[in-house]
Amino acid sequence: MSETKLLRAIPVLPSLKVSDSLTFFKRLGFQAWGWEDPPSYGGVTRDGAELHFFTTDRKEVCEWTSCRVDVDDVTGIHEQAIAVGCLHPNGKLEDKPWGYREFAILDPFGVLVTFGQNLER
Repeated sequence: MSETKLLRAIPVLPSLKVSDSLTFFKRLGFQAWGWEDPPSYGGVTRDGAELHFFTTDRKEVCEWTSCRVDVDDVTGIHEQAIAVGCLHPNGKLEDKPWGYREFAILDPFGVLVTFGQNLER
């Protein structure tokens, strides 16, 4: 068996308008980049975490998509999300039975992003 290490995963999320997705995540302190003008593909980074976006014309694809981002201070990013008004209506900050404290946001097109902190670390 190979001893190859996986270094990281970068989710590639759908967007109806990549520039709007990038702007949205910049409000949460991410740095953004995009290809083309306007971008049909782009991404955001913050503290080593990275999300990419591709253009789709199918809103339901956005609404069916989600990803998780682990953080070291979920309360801090939760406060940022409240300040910019992007919390999921049912995504309040709470401790989950699986050992995470987490909350969820919705991007402008319905992609769900859950931010969580492992309570055992």
